[in-house]
Amino acid sequence: MASFLCRDCNLVFEDKKAIKKEYHDYIFGPCEKYIAYCPECKGECSEKPVPKPGKAKQATQVECGSGACQGPACSRFQ
Repeated sequence: MASFLCRDCNLVFEDKKAIKKEYHDYIFGPCEKYIAYCPECKGECSEKPVPKPGKAKQATQVECGSGACQGPACSRFQ
């Protein structure tokens, strides 16, 4: 069962009766996607996008001399 996202009413729902829709993209050529109809607003919805893994967060601490000192919060001013 696929998860779908309705962008109109911001509802995430699952549907067993997904419809395969074929279309032609002017860059990628023939494409297909699965759609379902929202149970609340009856609008056409696409599959919920899966978030891509992001980069690891960098450390927020900045050492003095880097040009990013925060005034009195910097250890140079204490």
